[in-house]
Amino acid sequence: MGMKNFIKFLFLVIMSYFTINNIANAKNLVIEDTFFEDINGKTLKLSDLPGKVILIVNTASYCGFTQQYKGLQALTEKFSSKELSIIAVPSNDFGRQEPGNNNEIKDFCEGIYGVTFPIMSKQKVIGKEKHAFYQWIENSFGSKKLPRWNFHKYLINRNGELLHSISSRVSPSSNKFLEKIHSSIK
Repeated sequence: MGMKNFIKFLFLVIMSYFTINNIANAKNLVIEDTFFEDINGKTLKLSDLPGKVILIVNTASYCGFTQQYKGLQALTEKFSSKELSIIAVPSNDFGRQEPGNNNEIKDFCEGIYGVTFPIMSKQKVIGKEKHAFYQWIENSFGSKKLPRWNFHKYLINRNGELLHSISSRVSPSSNKFLEKIHSSIK
């Protein structure tokens, strides 16, 4: 591991420690302290996203729900970035349906589905090593609010309030889902 990669790794470990301690025990997510590593290896802080509401979706390339990428991309095109920010969080936690590396995931999402919203690096969303965001979900709302499968969706406002936890079975293009977004961005 080169010095540059070591420093980056050390930074992420330190930030993860502080992030987990700051957000995991708060009822409202601390948007300013919540970050992911994106598919290109850069840090993305939720506070840098412009939307009134943020939609976080755990995704997988080889899932029966993968077609939902089309609906998520349509939402990106329908709503302004000031209204809605979407991020995809690829995970291999369910059925090993995201086996690829970050480059393969990026190529799949952009090439097959034309995804233009941010894609994060592959993350754990359940289990002991889950990302701090999902740790916050579990600590604040219980394990029943954790994803049960790929394409579970969370709508969060700028104050860090969880507005909706939405099942994988609810399509992003459904009226039920669109109503939740419209009520959240008002």
